[in-house]
Amino acid sequence: MPSAQSPARSHDQITVQPGPIDPTHWHALPEGTPIPLQQHWLYGLALQSVGVPIYQWQIEDTDGPLGFALVARRRFLRLVSFDTLLRGPLYFRDRAKSTNAVHKALRRKSNPWRWRFLLQQPELLDDTATTQALKTAGLRQVATGYSTAWLDLRPEPGVLRAALVGKWRTQLRAAEKADMQISIGGHKAHHYAWLLEKEAAQRSARSYQATPLELVPLYQATAEHAGEPGILSVTAMSGRRRIAGAIFLLHGNSATYHMGWVGEEGRSTGAQNRVLFEAMCALRQKGISFLDLGGINTAEGAGIARFKLGTGAAPVTYTGSWI
Repeated sequence: MPSAQSPARSHDQITVQPGPIDPTHWHALPEGTPIPLQQHWLYGLALQSVGVPIYQWQIEDTDGPLGFALVARRRFLRLVSFDTLLRGPLYFRDRAKSTNAVHKALRRKSNPWRWRFLLQQPELLDDTATTQALKTAGLRQVATGYSTAWLDLRPEPGVLRAALVGKWRTQLRAAEKADMQISIGGHKAHHYAWLLEKEAAQRSARSYQATPLELVPLYQATAEHAGEPGILSVTAMSGRRRIAGAIFLLHGNSATYHMGWVGEEGRSTGAQNRVLFEAMCALRQKGISFLDLGGINTAEGAGIARFKLGTGAAPVTYTGSWI
């Protein structure tokens, strides 16, 4: 693939071609590029395995391959085609001067007159320059930005610990002194099945919806078939009682904090702080460089947001959804 040092190139002649998922493209991404779950080939293959049409759109300019994106397609009444591009594209080289041209080219893949629509949710910061570039590309914003926090796991564990917010670090020390055992697994269903049960009970009690629980075993099965790591689960035990735990989905050099649970005993001992920090260290040992802590909502989920940001990660808000 072209390097970041390619000679001068034109950004106005961008082409987009749909094709099959090719995992080799992810290996050609620049080192240090976090990969969102929704743009990793394992996620695409997992959805394909249950009948969701997923395509890999190749993006090229006059110098050759520029980037690519995974796009999901849904059809309604056999007439309306609705494509969704979440948290992409990914780029082989600098895309700063290409934003307008790339998203204009992507927009051309839709055609409302033929009932073909494309929803784009790019991994671009919610700022004036991004908004102007997308509007100039002919896009219209239909939803506000998504907020998350990326945590860089490349520093040594001692540096990661030092970056923790003071109160969070105090709670971690208390949990490390408590009568608590930590179990790390993930590749076997019994490692995480109990967490799915807890999550199902939480959703029922609080009447909220989220990503289907079936995604976890489906994702692990897809990863296992491909010979890739898929899941890391961390469980905190007090004696024979499970008091806290979390599930992480692994995707290339990145991982996502997918779901967690803590009981009353775990809250009193800071168990979930230890679960997350043990996960950070375990993921790092597996070669994971970046951890996506998932949605940050300081209004409706202030407590969860404070817990995630207590790791020292800074929140980022992306530009939202455009059509």
